[in-house]
Amino acid sequence: MTGTKENSSRTFGVRRADALFLIACFVFLYLHLFLFPLTPIFYEGDHVALLNDAKRILEGEVLYRDFFEFTFPGGSVLYFLAMTLVGAKYWISSFLILSHGMAAAVLGLYIGRQVVGNNWYAYLPSALYIFFGFRWYGIDGEHRMFSPLFVLLAIAILLRSRSYYRIASAGISCSFASYFTQQRGLVAVAAIGLFLLIEIAIKNGEWLRFFQSALILSLSFGGALLVLLAPSIVSAGPDVFFQSTVVFLVSYIEDPTTNSIQTYLGTLRKISDFGVLMTAVAGFYYLLVPFVYLAGLVVLVIRRKASAFADVAGPMLLCITGLFLAIGTPGPNAGRLFQISMPALIVFAYLLFRASFGRQIVSLAAVVVLALFGIALGVRLQTAWDAVILQTPSGNIAFLSPVIRERYEWMLAHTSPGDYVFETYNSHVNFPLHLKNPSKLSILLNSGYSPPEHVEQAIGDLQRTETRYIIWDGTWTKEMAADPKNDRIKPLYLYLTANYRLVHSFTPYDGRERQVWEKLGHERK
Repeated sequence: MTGTKENSSRTFGVRRADALFLIACFVFLYLHLFLFPLTPIFYEGDHVALLNDAKRILEGEVLYRDFFEFTFPGGSVLYFLAMTLVGAKYWISSFLILSHGMAAAVLGLYIGRQVVGNNWYAYLPSALYIFFGFRWYGIDGEHRMFSPLFVLLAIAILLRSRSYYRIASAGISCSFASYFTQQRGLVAVAAIGLFLLIEIAIKNGEWLRFFQSALILSLSFGGALLVLLAPSIVSAGPDVFFQSTVVFLVSYIEDPTTNSIQTYLGTLRKISDFGVLMTAVAGFYYLLVPFVYLAGLVVLVIRRKASAFADVAGPMLLCITGLFLAIGTPGPNAGRLFQISMPALIVFAYLLFRASFGRQIVSLAAVVVLALFGIALGVRLQTAWDAVILQTPSGNIAFLSPVIRERYEWMLAHTSPGDYVFETYNSHVNFPLHLKNPSKLSILLNSGYSPPEHVEQAIGDLQRTETRYIIWDGTWTKEMAADPKNDRIKPLYLYLTANYRLVHSFTPYDGRERQVWEKLGHERK
């Protein structure tokens, strides 16, 4: 009876600690996503363009056929489903980002506990992810943030056993990862397949069971993904869907300026320019991914004879899957490395635990300090930042930066909902102000991202709609002047200068010089 009471007391203590930790995570996320009490804070990430894509679907346009997108439809469909419930409101993005953060914290805590046991090291991965990374790299509701959740779910499913049912469930979970980001689920399936080969075939010598398991994994992944993609394939047409999500993606990934190891090395050189705190955060994740997996695999190889395979199966699955995710990440900058960092953080906690680097009090102190640090940052944001609330067609939105706010204030004063505005590098202003993108293209870049046919498509769309305002990046003008061979975006620039006039320039930020150009003749109306 005494043992039962002690176990019950211990379980209650763990649950209470879990509740306090997750409440701290929620408070941190809320303070960074909503200005008290419920005004969403504006962050100009890729999810803003995704919101506009979802609004286009809500208004009857067909993804891929009526406007271009190169990712699988998971992100657009998620936002579309949310809009069918509450309308085209900006707060949807803040809510979904908060939901993602909480889901990541819960999965990180669950997997951490399965790998390192019921101790404070289990809290460390989620604490680092939320309080020492999310503010800088996680507040972005794009497809790349959601897809790793399903990979984590697949890992969580397989940790306790590798039954056929669990393997099938993991394959289905990976299909959802690919539904958001093509390669994520695919590389996760490959990693899980390698793990099953090691455990079932090589370690246990059960080759028939391995082949059966691999077949179940592959069929569940492929079948579920086909079911998920079928509506988009049918509505857009197989050829358009394939050209957009496969052919274009292959060409884009091959662009060395944006999607190669150069991105990793180039950003590594720039880290020192980020500021002390952001340099520490970026440097941590740059060193953590993928090198912690290599260290983890070395430790597991050393331990292979001293431990039963069951004792190292979880860390090995994390190492293999995390390493595959890292290798399968084009353009590995700090943000993209953070997005896939949870397996690395769990392996990091496992290595600290195995090395007995500090006692339980040290890990507890680290978690508490991280939580207090993160919440303090949130309180400072709420109290010390000079937030300004703009009343927009998508609801009240709080802007923290006056530099970012400039463009939205100007557009509110000079446009009405439903007007055509083409923001060339990304359709940021369209959704918050309910302005229509006149083009099938949401993004044009002066790089390998934009092939000549996309530039011509944009010009044709602008001519057809007689768009009044174009938001142009003045840095492209300088790039073309400095390098006459840099003519990828030049046809659009020639069309712009022949038919529009520069009417306003905004304060430069994020490497762009944003300018508003107005169509000739409109100024007299």
